[in-house]
Amino acid sequence: MIDDKIITSIGDLISEIKEIYSEQNHLLWFRGHSDKDWELVPSIQRENYKKNEQFLMNDFYMMASVTVKEKPSYENYSGWMSMMQHFGLPTRLLDWSQSPLVAAFFATNDFEEFPDKDACIWILRPSLLNESEGFGKFIYPMDTRTVLEMIYPAFKPYKSVDKDVENKIIASYPVENNMRIYTQQSAFTVHNSLKKLSALETPNLVQRFIIPSKNKEAIYNELKICGISLRNIYPDVEHIAIELKNHFK
Repeated sequence: MIDDKIITSIGDLISEIKEIYSEQNHLLWFRGHSDKDWELVPSIQRENYKKNEQFLMNDFYMMASVTVKEKPSYENYSGWMSMMQHFGLPTRLLDWSQSPLVAAFFATNDFEEFPDKDACIWILRPSLLNESEGFGKFIYPMDTRTVLEMIYPAFKPYKSVDKDVENKIIASYPVENNMRIYTQQSAFTVHNSLKKLSALETPNLVQRFIIPSKNKEAIYNELKICGISLRNIYPDVEHIAIELKNHFK
């Protein structure tokens, strides 16, 4: 992992990203954490969820099937997993954004809840990840066979026909028709492995920008000036109401 950089403003963030692009012409993805000490792992690997993964997936499918009007087809595993991620169920997906400003929002939005915690923005080179894991430099849609081979074991006892996907992580684009995915410029890494991205030995694969706790509120307010706010990140009436309540509080 490259040495951490300190970010104190949106201007700092843009300048550092411009420098990365000038040195290495890589596609970059971004992920914001309210606490820099949080692990870079998917939610299913936290708090003993992993041992219950198939129960979580199938119970959600069973219960949601009778309540969700517009739902994926029965065998659309990537669609169901994207829905599960969307509604906060622990999955083997890790969210990324193609926008550093979106990642900065997630890093600073909870500044009142985590006032003494330094935040961070993780930067991933997804093409480099896929190349280092043996998939080539391509970014795969989630409904391709390669990615599905890494998703199937979450739902059922499954022995992959493609041995090259075992114990691997892959960068992938969502294919679902979902406004939140669109506005957040979402992308995923799919983790068919307990390996941690931050522990992989590929040079320049991941990098971290640290946002000191004292600078989080200021950056959050800068983002609002740039049009990055709660209702833009979550385009639904619930979050419009939350933003209005916070504004007039």
